[in-house]
Amino acid sequence: MRSVGFIVTAAVAVSIGGCDVVFGLSHDRDPCDATSFATATPKDLATAQDFSVSWDRSFAVVSGDLGAFEVTLADGTTTPIDLGIYNMSGLAMAPEGTSMFFTAVVEPPSLQGALRAGAASWVTTTARLPAGTFAGTPTADEFGPRRVLVRLRDATDQIQEYEDDDGLWKPHGDVHEVGAMFAPNLTPNGLSMVFAGTDPTTLEPAVFLATRASIDDWFGDPIAILPGPHRSPQLLDTCKALYVVDDPETLREYDRS
Repeated sequence: MRSVGFIVTAAVAVSIGGCDVVFGLSHDRDPCDATSFATATPKDLATAQDFSVSWDRSFAVVSGDLGAFEVTLADGTTTPIDLGIYNMSGLAMAPEGTSMFFTAVVEPPSLQGALRAGAASWVTTTARLPAGTFAGTPTADEFGPRRVLVRLRDATDQIQEYEDDDGLWKPHGDVHEVGAMFAPNLTPNGLSMVFAGTDPTTLEPAVFLATRASIDDWFGDPIAILPGPHRSPQLLDTCKALYVVDDPETLREYDRS
């Protein structure tokens, strides 16, 4: 079992041991198609300024003015969690829900990591993190060494892809310009990325999808899949479920299944 990338201990090995068996979502092996979510009916899930959802869609971590919480998506139950004293943004869980990146809103913004020790219990760390300011959701462990896309600096659009090499994040490929608010989120197989940005032609906000045929390629041109000022998009359920934050501070699911 490979490590989560930013912390390597016996406790990590125990906590994520058997995750391939638990999740086993081997059908999630193709890039997303670019079918629009514009006609999908949204479902309100929780109050949130930012969020990240586990691959099996059993729970989410959300943040807001009152701190951070775990939300059980089946019934909306919320439980406070401790991720430190600072406000946070750019939440990005590993698909298995065992670890997470987030950014502490300080000056300058500081990329952090956390390991899930149990239900609504997280241990934060600044060890073994990729270099940068915001990280997106990484790939799933069952598809090979984890990949993650990281926005290098708060004030630029530069995105670096990293690969987990036995607990160390190493740059993979060149730096690319991506007009994402934080960092693009990868789907569990790493063949698609999704982000909130602005259409360069219309100058209108939208959610964009870009795909690649191979994990070793960079992504093709992004395609708008949901118009409007949505934030922190994440694609799950073989790309049929799109999660976003909409005003006023609402985590929503757009489902086109």
